[in-house]
Amino acid sequence: MKTNNTSFPCPWSLAVTILTVMIVIILVASTYFVWTDDFPSSMLWLKHTLIIVFIATVIGGLGFMPIRLTLRNDKITLQRLFGPINIPLNDIIELKAISNEEIVNSIRTFGSGGLFGYLGKFWNKKIGKYNMYATNLNELILIRTNRRTYVFGCKNRDEFIESFKLKNDENK
Repeated sequence: MKTNNTSFPCPWSLAVTILTVMIVIILVASTYFVWTDDFPSSMLWLKHTLIIVFIATVIGGLGFMPIRLTLRNDKITLQRLFGPINIPLNDIIELKAISNEEIVNSIRTFGSGGLFGYLGKFWNKKIGKYNMYATNLNELILIRTNRRTYVFGCKNRDEFIESFKLKNDENK
C-alpha cells in the first residue's frame, strides 16, 4: 500500500498569541517575585507550591498544545509534545467543517480557554461533550467517532477535509 501522508500545521491566532504571551510574562514575573521574596520559614511550602504551579502551567500548556494534524493511510494524528492523538479512519462516523459560532456557548469542563490554545474537555448543547485542540478558532473541524467527539483546528481546513474524503473513498 502506498504511504501518502498529508500534514497541516496548527498556527496560533492573534488572540491566542497575545493571551499566551501576556500570561507567560505574568507567570515568569510571579515566579521571579516569589523566588526572590523573603518568605517566613513557616510559609516556605507556599513559595515552593506557587513555583511548582507556575512551572506546571507552562509545561502543561506546551505539552497539550496541537502542533500539526496529519492524515495518514489508516488514521488521523494530532501531534502534540505529550504524545499524539490517533483516530483510526474506520472509527470516524462524521468529519466536517464547523464555524466558531457552533462552539461559542461551550462550557470548559477541564482545560485551557486560550493559554497555548483551546485545549481540553468542553460541552455545549449542540455538539455535546467534546475534546478540543485548537490554536485558531477560524478553521475548525469536527470529528465524531463512536467513543468520542473532537474539535481540531488547522490551517487549510477545507483541503484537509477534501484529502480525508479522497482517502476514505480509496479505503472502501
